[in-house]
Amino acid sequence: MLGAKSLKVGKMQIQTVLGEFTEKFLAEYWQKKPLLIRSAFPGGLDALDPDTLAGMACQDGIDSRLVVEHGDRPWQTRQGPFEESVFEKLPETNWTLLVQAVDRAIPEVSMIRESFQFIPNWRLDDIMISYAVDQGSVGPHTDNYDVFLIQGMGKRRWQFGESAIPDPKFIDGLDMKILETFQVDHDFVLGPGDMLYLPPLVAHHGVAQGECITYSVGFRAPTQNELLVSYSQFLLQSENPDSFYHDDPKAPRDLKETLSDPGLIADHDLERLRSLMIESLRDDRIFRRWVGAFLTEPRSFHEASDEPIDADGLREVLEEEEFIYKVEGSRFAYHRLGSEIFLAVEGETLVLPLRLLDLVKMFCAEEEIPVSVVAKFKDEIGFQDLLIHLWNQGFLRRDYE
Repeated sequence: MLGAKSLKVGKMQIQTVLGEFTEKFLAEYWQKKPLLIRSAFPGGLDALDPDTLAGMACQDGIDSRLVVEHGDRPWQTRQGPFEESVFEKLPETNWTLLVQAVDRAIPEVSMIRESFQFIPNWRLDDIMISYAVDQGSVGPHTDNYDVFLIQGMGKRRWQFGESAIPDPKFIDGLDMKILETFQVDHDFVLGPGDMLYLPPLVAHHGVAQGECITYSVGFRAPTQNELLVSYSQFLLQSENPDSFYHDDPKAPRDLKETLSDPGLIADHDLERLRSLMIESLRDDRIFRRWVGAFLTEPRSFHEASDEPIDADGLREVLEEEEFIYKVEGSRFAYHRLGSEIFLAVEGETLVLPLRLLDLVKMFCAEEEIPVSVVAKFKDEIGFQDLLIHLWNQGFLRRDYE
């Protein structure tokens, strides 16, 4: 039985759901094989109830789905937002409501992220929460990412395989990607606080036993094409000078060959074109300005603060507040290049002096940030501009009244 315990790393005590088992988990299970952890969150999670989740699914800007196994067609899926009357007409069994990125709306859900800081911040995508009535399910399926499935309330039976399916086949004509065949290697019932880890492409099927709520902590894994497209768009929008193709002066030109075969793209030209493309990736500073912004880019629209501050307002915050808080579900990550820090926040990269490194680390690691510690950096160059910018962009806030 594994519970949330402190893991000592150097001089720091990091609260992690896996405790002292973390190192073994990363070496033997992460992206390799499933793991069931009983009482990972003792007593379960109660950050919200079914009515609150249903209310969120009725709001614009919230990504939600309703899956009815025996609707007008098998595994019928509807996309939110929903009218409240929709829930009154649902059957008593065999349906599930799924709401994405609840950590971006509910502070108590956002705090759960701190339990998974043994994986870098930029890898954690969002926390989806599902509510299911008895026998509710989304069918046997696979995911392309790592996921921790935490039982919040009620019970759910999980059947799953032992290893990844490289090329899963799905039933044609359905709204959901339901596997054609599903081999069960493990079969467990999870109760409140139990947690199941599944690597990418491991087949699994969860069925509610009575009403239940499940929290899904998913980890993003960008594809090669996503990386290339995003970087290309960044280069097009940047102010950096572009480079034109030039023939290689050392490569001889055979006039007779060109005249006889003008359509041929010579191998040495192909390599020179490829090198021109690769060269853009070798500019470390440009790459670093892009990569953090890409890795922290939010999936949904983010609004700036409706209470912007200036230098006087920042001074007031530092004098009056005991804590400041990161906006729910926000991603803060950083990397270094020489004497500069590249702080990436919600799709934006800020270049900061190295003297703010400890402050940046705290912003990245904590959801609740002590003002007394923040204030120690107030005389450092760049501090005031950084705090005002983060606040006015809506990345930092006061406690809710």
